[in-house]
Amino acid sequence: MQVFIGLDGGGSTCRAQAALSDGRCTQVLTGGAANVFSDLDTALREIESLLDRTFTAAQEFSPAPLIAPRITLGLAGVNESGAAERLRAALRYSDVSIFGDVDISLWGAFREADGIVLAVGTGSVLACQEGGEIHRMGGYGFMLGDEGSGAWIGREALRRTLHAHDGLEPRTELTTELWERFGGIMGLIGFAGRARPADYATLAPIVLAHDRAACPIAGAILDQGCAWLLRGLQHLLNRAPDIPVAPLGGLGPVLLERIMSQGAVQLNRVMPKGTALDGALWKARQCLASGDQTP
Repeated sequence: MQVFIGLDGGGSTCRAQAALSDGRCTQVLTGGAANVFSDLDTALREIESLLDRTFTAAQEFSPAPLIAPRITLGLAGVNESGAAERLRAALRYSDVSIFGDVDISLWGAFREADGIVLAVGTGSVLACQEGGEIHRMGGYGFMLGDEGSGAWIGREALRRTLHAHDGLEPRTELTTELWERFGGIMGLIGFAGRARPADYATLAPIVLAHDRAACPIAGAILDQGCAWLLRGLQHLLNRAPDIPVAPLGGLGPVLLERIMSQGAVQLNRVMPKGTALDGALWKARQCLASGDQTP
């Protein structure tokens, strides 16, 4: 029996699921961070371990051995790093297609139809699928981009906490909580010296909570991130004003709702058909059905 595996590798976690040709699916399994741009060796270990566990879970459905799995990986940083060939050579599985995380996000949300995704989690990226072509914006990593993302929000909160300490911004409950959480300057600087994007992203829920309590610093951070995301959306909408827009990721729906509530743009907002992981599984089936060679 044929088995398909989709894997969505992000900056904080990776998720995978197997689907058999008879329609049965395993549960979604999770692993650690799998950003091939920032840490290829760790990403490879996480991806291979998760693929092994997912294939084992699929075998439990079948009394007979399964055909070697048809795998689609959607990975953060793979397009920017040029790591696809190294990954493919290192993996023990032979039938593997590797795409960027934005590609599987679009396929999860719209399959082959036209649409825009605003995908915001640890990182951020906007992308438009139009006439079978994909146009992306942002998603260049924490050091040079990912504006409005969870990691960006967390870093901004720490920066503004230091600004408040220096008297350049008001002290609020948000800056006070973060100051106490890290134990002052030395703790903040120490955290920044070792933190990865996923570590900064753990602070985003704190900012969201303080925004709900009307903290001006939290609100300013979110408004700044939303302003960048809005610029990206408007640029993509210039191509096709009525194209549907779907939010993805842990922060995508929250931030898109904030953008729309401010009334700066009219959007044809839709619910995504599925997740990025669903997009990876859909692509695995499509590649087999069309006879595509592994990219």
